[in-house]
Amino acid sequence: MSVRLIHGPIVSCADLGAHRALFEGVFGLKVAAEQSLDRAGVKALWGLDGHGAKTILLETPGTHFGVRLVQFDPVSPIVIRSKSSGFDCDALKVIDFYAPDFDAAKAHVESKGFKLKDDISVYDLPNGKFIEGHLWGPDEIVTALISGPKEFFRGFATTTDKLFSEPQSISSPVHDQPQVVDFYDKVLGLPVVHEYFIDDPSFSKLVGTPHKLQLKAKNIGLKRTEPYFGIIHYGLPPDAYQSLKGRAVFPNRGLAGGTLFVDHIADHAREAKAFGAEILSPVTQASLSPYGKVLSLTIRAPHGVIHHLIET
Repeated sequence: MSVRLIHGPIVSCADLGAHRALFEGVFGLKVAAEQSLDRAGVKALWGLDGHGAKTILLETPGTHFGVRLVQFDPVSPIVIRSKSSGFDCDALKVIDFYAPDFDAAKAHVESKGFKLKDDISVYDLPNGKFIEGHLWGPDEIVTALISGPKEFFRGFATTTDKLFSEPQSISSPVHDQPQVVDFYDKVLGLPVVHEYFIDDPSFSKLVGTPHKLQLKAKNIGLKRTEPYFGIIHYGLPPDAYQSLKGRAVFPNRGLAGGTLFVDHIADHAREAKAFGAEILSPVTQASLSPYGKVLSLTIRAPHGVIHHLIET
């Protein structure tokens, strides 16, 4: 349809400074814009009543990809995810960063006062051997360091010559993978650009489930070298996890959504309504830094993920 850029994730947080320490201090993103929003501004952008907000846009240097941090006022006491059950579905979970040198990236993380989970996963895919570690940060945000064959990642990230890439993937475990894939196809016009399968005991330990995972992933986006949405089914029995869809809403804290730039926002509003997606805020003119006046539409997918569409 008309999506021209998937910018990256939206993080709802209690403390902007704590997340800047993570995304700026560890992953090297830089501030592109800062803005204070009154209640009318928040309502226009995201459909949330009774809250003001401060927001900071961070981007990986040399790209148009990054993270939008939002601190709502008042701050919600609810955190979307829990570290004790990282395998729960129907909410975003992980922001992936490609790390060409895993050991150097891990050492850098620790030098900044953060720590990866002790469980590190090493698994084989048809493209070679991969290593993955998870960092649980403020508001239970999970960032992943993923390393593997350099030739493979030259086709899976924009920035491949630094300690970390841009935010490469925003991933969500789901209970109904076909329904979610259908949402991206019909409402956003985004196809599956890559699929993979992980069946390795070390990945079960990384995720923290006593059950054996049989992960099936479909990456959905514009192309494999730009940020995409990872739609994951862990292959767990239905009684082994719960849905977080009821918690994955603004202003609750955590990894809540993603930002997309589109050319024809009215088309997406029409398709969202036809699909039956939840419309949090209809097409509205709003002011959002650094873009100025924009048309804004915020919708929620079947797996609870908030999608903020912007037409500049």
